[in-house]
Amino acid sequence: MADLSKAGTEYPPIVWEVERGKIREFAKAIGDFNPVYLDREAAVKAGYKDTPAPPTFLTVPMMWCGKMPDFINDLKINFMMVLHGEEEYEYYQEIYPGDVITGTPKVTRMEEKTSKSGSKMDMITLEVLYTNQKGEKVAKARSLLVERK
Repeated sequence: MADLSKAGTEYPPIVWEVERGKIREFAKAIGDFNPVYLDREAAVKAGYKDTPAPPTFLTVPMMWCGKMPDFINDLKINFMMVLHGEEEYEYYQEIYPGDVITGTPKVTRMEEKTSKSGSKMDMITLEVLYTNQKGEKVAKARSLLVERK
């Protein structure tokens, strides 16, 4: 069972250098073969300053930083009982190769809910605000984890 008293907890920042190859690899992995994600020239021709990161790219630093298990353990979540509820992104500007983004994870909401069938579950919302190397906000990612009891 999640420790619901952890709502509001902010964790140490995640720092991630965005690489062109990782953008290309991610785009191919999700089946998005739009040339702006695969080729710098195509991106520039389309009006970008470089190859932009695809809209769901922010899953990469969150999953590859190695800190997700720390969050799960600190929140006392039984990972075997977790469902990924939803994911949403709010972008303030494009993310490009060479950007160094820093994400500050924060648990913004935790609550227990009861389903129509009477089962209990904990709903945990994790929000990560990303800034670039200039200190400018670039995006906000929100994830909803559902822990079944």
